Amino acid sequence: MIAQTELVARLDRFFNVAAFDESDDRRYFPVGYESVVERYLAEGFLQGTFNGLMLDNTAQVERVYLIVFPSTQVLDTIIAKEVERGAPGALIFSHHLADYQENSGNFTYLAEAHLQELREHHISFYVCHAPLDCHPQVSTSGAFANALKLKDQARFAEYYGGMSGVYGNANGISFHDFAKRVAEVNGLPGLRYHAVRHNGRPVNKVAVVAGAGGTPENLREAALLGCDTFVTGEWWLLGQGEFHTRARETLRELLKHLDLNIIGSSHYSSEAIVLRDVLCDWLHENIPAVDPIFVPQTEAWR
Repeated sequence: MIAQTELVARLDRFFNVAAFDESDDRRYFPVGYESVVERYLAEGFLQGTFNGLMLDNTAQVERVYLIVFPSTQVLDTIIAKEVERGAPGALIFSHHLADYQENSGNFTYLAEAHLQELREHHISFYVCHAPLDCHPQVSTSGAFANALKLKDQARFAEYYGGMSGVYGNANGISFHDFAKRVAEVNGLPGLRYHAVRHNGRPVNKVAVVAGAGGTPENLREAALLGCDTFVTGEWWLLGQGEFHTRARETLRELLKHLDLNIIGSSHYSSEAIVLRDVLCDWLHENIPAVDPIFVPQTEAWR
């Protein structure tokens, strides 16, 4: 067990959360949500970077639950585990502040019922989005690239003042075999048809940006770097809103002139790799007073 103040200070320093200001995300709050959630937020969170300690619900932390999205299923799983052991104090380390449904493109913020339960059962909530995407040692894309066995890695894709992407060499592998590798390291039974674009090129130089990293800017930069293959979580957005429709139209036009293979796994699974395979070990080695537990989603695509 460790004092939460010490744990949070060490996480803040390691991930340099003060350097990544994502406070503009508050514009996505549903109407009236801020007046509800501010009653539960840690002091200063709304005035800060929207990274770091979001819910301050315990003085001592025994377990750290690592999650990609705070979905209902994931939160209910954690709450049940803590109730079962008497709720001595835990912290959720979440990559995202809100839940996300890839199939619809919708975000869902923590409901007041969950905010109340987390407070009642002494479960704090820590957000680490861009700081985890851009960290030079423990990052979403870095873990993905390492799992894909890319060599001679370097960073690209500027994001909130850092670099969220990694590119490297796959040393000449067929597209078919590389696509199988992408599915395997993501823990997926296969890849979805709409998320795979084989442009007839073998796989040599690969760009990786986890999550929703398949933006036109990132795709163009990867091509300029000489990459033949681009790997991400999602790039062909499925939502039906105006934003998603415009994004698909932009990509259709861009792909006419872009000589890249593109592979998407899932937003969730591409970001789960670092939490499951890297950050758990980092916490064991560097903060042994806590017990890190990765909590998976039951469905990679929702």
